[in-house]
This record gives sequence, structure tokens and C-alpha cells, in this order.
Amino acid sequence: MERSRWTKEEFMLVMNLYTKLRYGQFNYHNSEVIKLASLIGKTPGAVAFKLVHLSRQDPKHKDRVKGLANPGKNAIEIYNEFASNWDEMLYESEVLLAKYQNKKVEEIALEKQDIEYIERDVLNGKEGIDIARLVKTRVNQSLFRKVVLNNYSNSCAICNLNINSLLVASHIIKWSSNQTNRLNPENGLCLCSIHDKAFELGYLGIRSDYKVQISPSLDIIGEKETYQSFFKRHENQSINLPDKFYPNPDFLEQHFKSRFIV
Repeated sequence: MERSRWTKEEFMLVMNLYTKLRYGQFNYHNSEVIKLASLIGKTPGAVAFKLVHLSRQDPKHKDRVKGLANPGKNAIEIYNEFASNWDEMLYESEVLLAKYQNKKVEEIALEKQDIEYIERDVLNGKEGIDIARLVKTRVNQSLFRKVVLNNYSNSCAICNLNINSLLVASHIIKWSSNQTNRLNPENGLCLCSIHDKAFELGYLGIRSDYKVQISPSLDIIGEKETYQSFFKRHENQSINLPDKFYPNPDFLEQHFKSRFIV
């Protein structure tokens, strides 16, 4: 029997799933792989195989997967299309996923309280609110958090804290400063709330070699055990690197030069 050809839409959906899974989950037993396979009319094994093909495009891990020297033209093109335009492609793939499920994108991407917030604004008829833009912004923020936290195994890259409600998908280059990299996973760090705030304010920096630097200005903290526990012990230590989509060294250096308090 002739194999059915893969469409661009199907590749986009596999790439969408690729961003949300860790390497050890690229197998036909995974429930998310099975779910997507059923949705697009493929076997779980075929979807798992395409996920592995996509992983060969990651420049940090291209030699990690053996025996797949030729991933295929479509896998290369889709990966590159996402990598060059994360802001549009990731959102479009989530909209496409919702379409295949016969749902609205906000129904599959947002938490209940976010949907209620949007519906409240619609019902209240607030002037000047672009509902479509509001939905897209909320969905994008939710997607970025989901991808980044999963990429770091739901643990702070600095201190290993693994309580989701205390974790932040932190942008290296601020959301408002660089529109083209808002959804780029390489522009994300999973940090606990305190290290996220310290990173944002410049009390903590991460160099392009992934080593943590602590601002000398924090030495004024009166309680030395607090200073040692939260900050000093991490100085010159390497962050816990993510499963894929390593933080972009240029972004880290740009943040360090512009924000770090010397």
C-alpha cells in the first residue's frame, strides 16, 4: 500500500508538538504523540519518526540522533520556517491545531481565567479593545510559557526549583523590545520568581558561556545566609541547560551589557 504524503499542515502540527515535548518523549507510546497521530490520520510511529527528523535540525543536537542523516526536505523547510519566524509560525500552528480539533485557539491554549478575562472584555464592550489582538497576545504568552517551562523540565535554570506556580518563562530580550523574537524559545529562560526579578533588574546576569554572574551591589543584603543561599552560591556556576533550544548567546550578552549592575 502506498504511503500517504505528508502535507505542510501536518508538518506544522508535528513541529508544534516538537516544541512541547522533551527528547525522551519522542516515541509512539507517548499520549500526546498518539493524540496527534489520531488527529491527522497517521500512525503514532510515523509521528514519532517525524519528531526525531525535526530534532536533527537543532544545531546543538544535530549529532545526538544517529542513523537519520537525511531527514527529508519537508522537515528541514518547516524547521527553518519556524526558526526564522517564531512569532507567526508558532501561533499559526496553534490555530491550526485548534482547527483540527474543531475548537477556537483560545479554548486549547488558554487557562479558564484567561478565557473569562477575554469574554468579560467582549461582553463589557470596552472601547478601543481589539479582541483578535488580545486573544493572539494571550495565546502567544501562554504558548511561550508552555514551551519554555517544558524545555527546562519545569525547573529553574539557576536553582532547580520545580514548583510551576513559582516559575516564570523569562524573556532574555524583553517582549516589548524585540517583536521578532517574542516567541523564540532561544529567547527564553525558565527562572523562579526571585531569580527572574533579579535577572530583569540586573542584579543577576548570565554570560554567553551560560555562567551566572551576581552583581556586587547585592552584597549589601544584611542577612548573609539569605545572600549566600539565593545568590552568591550560584556565582560562576553554569545554568541548567534546556533540553533543546539553548538560550541564544548573543541575546544573553546583549542583556548582560545593557542590564547587569556592575
